[in-house]
Amino acid sequence: MSSSLDLKAITEQFFAAYDGHDVDGMLALCADGAQGRYLPYGKKSDMPIRGGLEQIWRGLLGAVPDFGVEVVEMIQGEGNIVVVQALLGGAMPADVPGLVTKGKSDRIAHAYIIRYSAERKIMRLDCYWDNTAINAIKASVL
Repeated sequence: MSSSLDLKAITEQFFAAYDGHDVDGMLALCADGAQGRYLPYGKKSDMPIRGGLEQIWRGLLGAVPDFGVEVVEMIQGEGNIVVVQALLGGAMPADVPGLVTKGKSDRIAHAYIIRYSAERKIMRLDCYWDNTAINAIKASVL
């Protein structure tokens, strides 16, 4: 397996592409057949990255034009795992008292567990976030 520096550098590339709204660049770092899961969508939210998470990424970037990513911490785990703590978001579509201000660019904490193949490609991406904040934002927009 690759050194932890290699995996951290690849992980940094992935989040830089996300921050740069480059979904194709993100996908280039993923293995064929890579799987992912956004846990707040439910425990049965496993899906392929290509055609699954990819569509979520493209939709989010289209809906939040100033979307940005700030990596707060990156930890090399056992073997082929990198854990990332990041802040993601952009200008919010509505006020949610105590959470976000309409039009202000706010970010919500996310945690990623990323597993790599022997070829140094992302083969599994699991993501957790503060779903209470997301649900409050969605409810305030409707």
